[in-house]
Amino acid sequence: MANTIQLKRRISGVAGAPAALKSGELAHNEVDDTLYVGKGDDGAGNATSIVPVAGSGGFLALSGTQTIGGAKTFSLVPKSGQDASGGSDLVRKSQIDVLLGSKAPLASPTLTGSPTAPTPVQGTNSTQIATTAFVNGAIAGFGAGDMAKSTYDSDNDGKVDAAEVADAVPWSGITGKPTSFAPSSHSHSIAQVTGLQSALNGKSALTSPAFTGTPTAPTASTGTNTSQIATTGFVAATISALIDAAPGAMNTLNELAAALGDDPNFASSVTNALAGKLAAGSNLSDLPNKGTARTNLGLGSLALQNSGSVAITGGSITGIALDGGTF
Repeated sequence: MANTIQLKRRISGVAGAPAALKSGELAHNEVDDTLYVGKGDDGAGNATSIVPVAGSGGFLALSGTQTIGGAKTFSLVPKSGQDASGGSDLVRKSQIDVLLGSKAPLASPTLTGSPTAPTPVQGTNSTQIATTAFVNGAIAGFGAGDMAKSTYDSDNDGKVDAAEVADAVPWSGITGKPTSFAPSSHSHSIAQVTGLQSALNGKSALTSPAFTGTPTAPTASTGTNTSQIATTGFVAATISALIDAAPGAMNTLNELAAALGDDPNFASSVTNALAGKLAAGSNLSDLPNKGTARTNLGLGSLALQNSGSVAITGGSITGIALDGGTF
């Protein structure tokens, strides 16, 4: 025969744990479907406490309806397989997102359809929303009025008669007017001043101006050497001082260069040329080759003889006059 182990149990009666258990002893209460165990040991084998360890009465079942008491903290977000339908059902986030998506935000809502609001009391002047009924009531307060042209513009000149009366009042007839009008500080852009941009376009800048036409300026004194503008008059006077009344054939640099033979070393050339000339005061004594000079002059040896004793050898002499002189 097989062995059978039966736990301490209660089939009917009161729900809850047994009054006492031995340490490690199990007991099952079928009334609340909870399995209990004796925990702890008082030294005599008796449990010091009795705790539930299994059963739908003490733990959550995978299916069925249960009532859970006390505050429960989940380490993970619990999930539901269906949307809430009852007043005590947990609501899924997807349900909340759908509900919030159909609501208007508090800040700058964009309402659709025909939104309504409580109608303010007439005369209200605040940030309260005005309804169409409030606006119509406010307009009705103005009365129907009479804006017939024949009534307010009897002379048909396009101006209300009352304004024409006001226009006819002289300045001296106006009471309560200020004695003076202090100008207020203000500014205008260039575009707001008629013709200003065109006037500015006709002016030159102070920095690197580009003049057109025939600009003029005061003529500086001759000899001025500063940043003052040079006029054509200054240039002409400076050139005139440079040529210093030279003759017309030599009053330009080109004419002077031509007169000097276009020789950039004219002074050296003249000095060297003068060095090859005979000195007038030397009376031909500085001839470098006197014999060649006599030959070139056709004098022969006659030029070397004493005037008191001339010997002529060969040849003939004609046209000679011999004169013994006087005493």
